Amino acid sequence: MKLGVIIKIAVTYIGAVIGAGFASGQEIFQFFIIYRNNGLLGTVLAGVIFSILGVNIVYIAKNLNVANYQQLFYRLAGKKLGFIADFFFTLFLLGSLVVMLAGSKEIASFLFSLNFNFGILVSMIIVVLANYYGLEGIMKLNLLLIPFLIIVTLVVINGLITGFEVDLTIVNLELDWIFSSFVYSGYNLILGLTVLLPLAIKSQKKELTVGVIAGGLSLGMLAFLIGYVLNQFYPQILNSEIPMLEVILSYRKDLYYIYAITLWLAMLTTASCNLYGLLDRIESTVKLSREKILLIIMILVGPVSNLSFARLIGLIYPQLGKASLVLLSVLIINYLYQKRI
Repeated sequence: MKLGVIIKIAVTYIGAVIGAGFASGQEIFQFFIIYRNNGLLGTVLAGVIFSILGVNIVYIAKNLNVANYQQLFYRLAGKKLGFIADFFFTLFLLGSLVVMLAGSKEIASFLFSLNFNFGILVSMIIVVLANYYGLEGIMKLNLLLIPFLIIVTLVVINGLITGFEVDLTIVNLELDWIFSSFVYSGYNLILGLTVLLPLAIKSQKKELTVGVIAGGLSLGMLAFLIGYVLNQFYPQILNSEIPMLEVILSYRKDLYYIYAITLWLAMLTTASCNLYGLLDRIESTVKLSREKILLIIMILVGPVSNLSFARLIGLIYPQLGKASLVLLSVLIINYLYQKRI
């Protein structure tokens, strides 16, 4: 096994998931912390789901020798169902890209008190430049940003949780938080397919296994730590667009700007992965240059990105998650059925 390949797989997986909603705390709050201590246990469950389902999906892709989600859906589900899965997944990618850009707008507002689209425009330029170099550009961006992002997140969280305790033995095995964990993992995993599938073709199974599990467990750990902080300040962040920045601004102003910038970087990694998936899919269908497709996508998503960040997450992600769970279940069941035949 090559350690470098394993690290690339892990950080690419993390980069596809740890975007605006994750690092800002908005996703963690909506999917987990509304259930308080039960939700914290839900973040642990999500990390396990990320690892187990992630490994199984990339194994299937490698066994079928498919390099992108379009090929995977058609091979597993046939022409009609594959088309439906392909269509909705492309919409998912578009929706996630919109959320990342909306988050950029909020960060610009927090940092510079800007009321215009400066954050969106700068983010668009960086994301477009990363995609200009294809998958290699995405991986290099992730290798540069993700380790920095994780280190800063851990430092900030350590500065906030001193003296706090939480009793995870006070939890109830209720369906709501368990289902929420599966929904959250489902849509994040399926968005991660855009970059995991091309890597599956080029990597050995052992490298894939270790890389995906390392990425999945790291995501679970980070979700738990962010959730742990938000759980302590629950009443204060109920109506916050960016909960983590709200807490940091109140209790650790010295860390405010560095985390805000880190949060913006997290948005860039996920937005780059989303855009890569969209470009790869559209380029295989329409007879337009990659540059023209990039321009059209940016023109389409720009105006929608002006909507509320929290509202977009609440509107798009739960529906995306439920549909993703159904989609993944159907694909895996169909694959197992084909193998049995």
